[in-house]
Amino acid sequence: MSVLLAIGATDSSGGAGLSADLETFNSLGDDCLLCVTAVTAQSNSSYIDTHAVPSSMIDAQLRSIGDQKIDAVKIGMLPNTETIEIVSDFISQISCKNVVLDPVMRSSSGGRLFMEESIESLQGVLFPHITLITPNLAEANTLTKESVVNFEGLPGLAKKCIKMGVDSVLIKGGHISEKPCRDLLFSKNQQLILENKRISGGTEVRGTGCRLASAIAHYLANEEISLECAVKRANNYLHGYILDNV
Repeated sequence: MSVLLAIGATDSSGGAGLSADLETFNSLGDDCLLCVTAVTAQSNSSYIDTHAVPSSMIDAQLRSIGDQKIDAVKIGMLPNTETIEIVSDFISQISCKNVVLDPVMRSSSGGRLFMEESIESLQGVLFPHITLITPNLAEANTLTKESVVNFEGLPGLAKKCIKMGVDSVLIKGGHISEKPCRDLLFSKNQQLILENKRISGGTEVRGTGCRLASAIAHYLANEEISLECAVKRANNYLHGYILDNV
C-alpha cells in the first residue's frame, strides 16, 4: 500500500477537489495524506466563494507530514503565488519522483480559482519538480496564452507547455466538440493519443480532472510502470467512473 499526498482545495459539494482525490485514492487502495490550500463554497451548479488558506498554515500542514515516506503527490488548486512557492519548496525537499499537477483554474460550476499572474511562478518555481501536468484545453490555453479550439492544435500547444519547463503534459480534450473524445500525452520523447468513445453527459460529471490526475499518481506509485502505461490505466479508470455516474 502506497502513501499518496493530495494538495488542493476542499469542495463543499463533495464533487471535486480533495473529496475526489481522497475517494480515488481510497478506491484504489492507497493511504492518503492531505494539505488544504483553499476552502470553496459551491454546488454542482453554482459557485459561491473561495477562501485561500493562509500561507503559514499551508507550510505548517506540509511540515507536519514532511518526515513521512510519500510515494506520489497529486497537486490541485494553488490559489496564489505564495502557495505555489511553499508547495514547490516542500516538493524539492522530499525528492518525490511521482508528482502530478492538475492546474485547476476555474471551477466547473463557474468560479475563478487561480490568479493568472501566478503563471510565471508556476513556470519558474514549480514546473521543474513536476512529473506531469494535466490541463484541460482551456487551462493549457491560459498557461501558454494561446487560443487553440480543436484537437489538431494540441501538439503545438503541448510543445509550448514543455518549453515552460515541465517534463510531460497530458492535455485533456473532453470539452472539444469532436468525436471521439481524444486526449494527448506529450513529452520531448513521445506523443500518445488516448481515444475514448464520447459519453453523453460525460462533461457534466464533476471532478473528473481531479480523479484522473489522482489515478495517474496512484499507478505511478504502485505499479512501477512507465508514465504512458500509468496514463492509459488512469484513463480507463476515469472512463469507467464516468459511465457509472452519468
